[in-house]
Amino acid sequence: MNSLVTNLISGGIMTNYDCPAKCAHCRHNASPTRNGGFISQAMLEKILTKLEKLGCNSIHIEGGEPFLYPDKLIDAVKQINESALHLEHIVTNCSWYKNQKDTKSILKTLKAYGLGRLLVKVSPFQNESIPLRKMQNIAKVAEQLGINVMVWDNEVYPEVSSFDTSKTHSLKKYIKKYGADYMKKLAVCFNVTFAGRSFNVYEPFLNKYTIPDILKQNQGCSYDFPTAVHFHVDMYGNFVFSHTNGVTIHIDDIDKKFDPEKYPYLAILMNGGVESLYKLATSKYNFKPSTNGYISKCHLCYQLRKFLVVDNNINSPDLQPIDFYSEN
Repeated sequence: MNSLVTNLISGGIMTNYDCPAKCAHCRHNASPTRNGGFISQAMLEKILTKLEKLGCNSIHIEGGEPFLYPDKLIDAVKQINESALHLEHIVTNCSWYKNQKDTKSILKTLKAYGLGRLLVKVSPFQNESIPLRKMQNIAKVAEQLGINVMVWDNEVYPEVSSFDTSKTHSLKKYIKKYGADYMKKLAVCFNVTFAGRSFNVYEPFLNKYTIPDILKQNQGCSYDFPTAVHFHVDMYGNFVFSHTNGVTIHIDDIDKKFDPEKYPYLAILMNGGVESLYKLATSKYNFKPSTNGYISKCHLCYQLRKFLVVDNNINSPDLQPIDFYSEN
């Protein structure tokens, strides 16, 4: 098999995994208990060099919450500004906001090194632990400095702003106010990616399928992995294919001939799909599927991988990072 990646267009660099919030829909499983720390300058340089080599034009920064490390974030933006890549934006949930003065100081410095846009997350998921007022205050400072602010997602902003903006509000409040189908609406308008923690929050609201139904539709997953846009590379150098969190190949290897011995689980998924992974997990490791069923093949795949990593202590370079799976 040839290399999995031959060219790249745009993607994200995940500078850290820790975050003050533990949002129910987070596909990265970011949380306050994730391993702390920010991407090293050496790793960032390695990533930038590889992305440039593969023709990537632009990148964005996200986490976790990058603004937990303002000084290191400033250094990272400066480093990107000195490369051939364009910084599209920084993604933030605004949990870091303390006051206007400190916010202005950080954003002013970031702008000087090339930041032109902030993508601020607003949704009932963030609002469970982050008051909307924090986002509004950050947006005000950014706009005063001439930094463009993009709200993701504007479609649900009226609903979030309908509550007291100085306080947090539970998902239960939203469901009570907007109806039983509100979670399904959120999945569509907020473009919820079902990976990691989001499976847990959506299990009660979506249809479930039996193992035979899921396996009958399985066509392999090779088309799910190669991607030129919306990929991510994390602080450890793991290349994450589009939204397939927890399935990775190291940045050093993305343009090399694919090695199925080094990346056995990625090879299994690419060649035989979730059916092959299911057969391995049940025959070799005695995996017991849920009697409640699964909302999709990706849901089953995530539970299989989590079972292998957490219950069987498998540490493979294609099932990374380890603490992605141990987070709930």
